[in-house]
Amino acid sequence: MKKITVLLFMAIAVIITSSCDSDDDLPVSQSIQVNTFCYGDQTTNFETIGAFREEPQLSGGTGVLTKVTVLGDGLQLNDMDELEGSGVLMQINFYGNSVDNFQTGLYQIVSTEEPADASLNYSLDYDSTSMLNASVALDSGFIRVETYQTGYAITVDGLDTNGDEFHGIYLGNVTLLQ
Repeated sequence: MKKITVLLFMAIAVIITSSCDSDDDLPVSQSIQVNTFCYGDQTTNFETIGAFREEPQLSGGTGVLTKVTVLGDGLQLNDMDELEGSGVLMQINFYGNSVDNFQTGLYQIVSTEEPADASLNYSLDYDSTSMLNASVALDSGFIRVETYQTGYAITVDGLDTNGDEFHGIYLGNVTLLQ
């Protein structure tokens, strides 16, 4: 009887220790990368470090234009709110329906300048001292703007004029220029 009790106790101990594994067995999901944009063959990317926006203003169409500039490493605003340095630059034009504030929502990448439209150009080698900076435009796709803590999440998913996919998420403050 003593042997059966010992064997039963050992069996219960083995079951308990093997069934109490940690939750490390759960499938690992890929984390969402923010402040990184992929383009071209999707192995090429760049990182962003900040963003600023201008006051909303009436545009040529029926939409209200809010210009947002997203900066890559090497670019910054000086004390007079002028862009300095060289690096990656994204310029986004959002067309909303209110001059009161930067509007959240889903914007379609088109050139009609109507409410809920947007356009995006990116330059991989922007130089603030040069008068000629080449950029690539997005022809189609969507941009979603959502509030996130004290800033915004700006998610881009589109196709550029080269026919390449362009996507990424900027997550951070979008400083209003005065």
